[in-house]
Amino acid sequence: MKRVFLAFVLWLGFSGAAFAMQDTEPSEAQGQNSAGVKILSDGFYKMSAEERGKALNDCDASHFYRGCDKIFSQEISQLIKKCDMGDGKYSAYQNLLSITDKRCFEKEGIENSLACGLYGEILLKTNRSSIALKPLTRACEVGKIWNFCLLSALTYFEYALDVDEVIKYMTMTRDLAYDKEHFNKIIKKLQDCKADKECNPAKLEFQ
Repeated sequence: MKRVFLAFVLWLGFSGAAFAMQDTEPSEAQGQNSAGVKILSDGFYKMSAEERGKALNDCDASHFYRGCDKIFSQEISQLIKKCDMGDGKYSAYQNLLSITDKRCFEKEGIENSLACGLYGEILLKTNRSSIALKPLTRACEVGKIWNFCLLSALTYFEYALDVDEVIKYMTMTRDLAYDKEHFNKIIKKLQDCKADKECNPAKLEFQ
């Protein structure tokens, strides 16, 4: 069952199987905040990659958004709370989508990759999965942010059942993870299923 797959993989992520996020020097972000709304928190570069990954989990894992202000600027954090991932104020939702959409494809800095991930995540949670994959995969491939690599794999599995793309992004997740064994098992099961003509990937279970 796909729901079993999703629950299992999300458990891996939020239980600490991976907190990897590409380190970026502050000099790479200079000039990126000069126009429009600032995306990153002032304390972003003071955190380790592991701390950033945990903050992203805390921002996404529940409706408390405890980690958002460690990653995103005060204005973006407030919009996230007001938007409530599409269940809150519509004006905040529209404003947040507009800001993150523009910043996502503007440059290839870490700020832009995080904007891509946030943009794709909101689209996904508001049932717009058909256009969520582009920003999510960009956040994964450009930003090397494991959270969004994992979400890309999950989205391909849940909404497209494209095993090749699931394996691709699950492999990228594995490569960024600290504990790779969990993801190796998932990838192997997907590869074995792909090689078996009688295997229905929608019925895979990962327990």
